[in-house]
Amino acid sequence: GGALLRDLDKVLRKETHLPVSVAEDPLSCVVLGTGYALEHMDVLKDVLVSEV
Repeated sequence: GGALLRDLDKVLRKETHLPVSVAEDPLSCVVLGTGYALEHMDVLKDVLVSEV
């Protein structure tokens, strides 16, 4: 969703000096990434944050 903020990519590129690109369909990326994470919880368990 953050990719929908106007010029966020330009600000990030300028401040970090890193290449930044915006996906064609940012909202679908969120859904697809979440689905991937849920399907691969066993692999990602050490990097995912959980509240205690």
